[in-house]
Amino acid sequence: MLDAYKELTPVVYGKNAIKYLEIASGPGQTCFEMHWHERMEILHVCRGTLLLCLGENHLTVPADSAVIIVPCMMHGGVAGVDGVSYKTIMFDVEKFCNATLASEKYLVPLYQRHTSFLSQTSHPDILAALGHLEQYLKKGEKGQKTSPLCAIGQVYGIIGLLYQHCHVADHRPGQAHGKFSSILSYINDHYTENISSRDISALFGYDETYFCRRFREVTGLPLMKYLRILRLELARRLLEDTADAIGSISWKCGFHDMGYFSNCFRKQYGMSPAGYRAAYRKTGNSLTAD
Repeated sequence: MLDAYKELTPVVYGKNAIKYLEIASGPGQTCFEMHWHERMEILHVCRGTLLLCLGENHLTVPADSAVIIVPCMMHGGVAGVDGVSYKTIMFDVEKFCNATLASEKYLVPLYQRHTSFLSQTSHPDILAALGHLEQYLKKGEKGQKTSPLCAIGQVYGIIGLLYQHCHVADHRPGQAHGKFSSILSYINDHYTENISSRDISALFGYDETYFCRRFREVTGLPLMKYLRILRLELARRLLEDTADAIGSISWKCGFHDMGYFSNCFRKQYGMSPAGYRAAYRKTGNSLTAD
């Protein structure tokens, strides 16, 4: 991580151990320059779009979506063509650690950068939890009686939901380097294509058995499950943002069997692709059912 981009301004968290901000920016306005910090940050986009550079990825984050910025992740943002309004929740994961087994299993890997989440989510449980915490923090800002313990408890709940719905991989730092780092970049650029472990191992000069074992060591997931998570998240966004036929979306996301696509989508989001689209159009919000 480049020290030149490290944020040096200290954050004052207050009695809740949480920093909360509401920010609105006009079209094309820089929301925040490229930087990184050791705290965790969750951005909740409420209106417009946020054009986000997150690590090596470029995301267009619409309203009713959240961005998960883990410790030491480089990020910068610009408002979209209609501007953007978003809420920011910041906290130092290490300060939330305690002597419990849950803390050791989930919080320590998070602040030590040994675990990964999807960068963007519209899961209704996560958005609802963020909304509850935001309202609670605003009550405190208005001088209404609140308890820091209640706010802290809600943060634990949000982290739990991130593990439940957005967890991608556990890994040890420094594992994805050299040639294997190039492999991960290749997969993230080509995951909608008909690629397999045989194709990738041959392309990068690995024995297939060794490649599969190594990929699981680096990401914590088998290759096909990793691809399936990426493809289903893209399918969910296309169901929300386009009028494309479900068969077309299935094909665009790398699923060439409609029945298999529907089964995977239902298992991930709790409803069929058609049911998800109908529910989204009815409410205007991302919906899933467990």
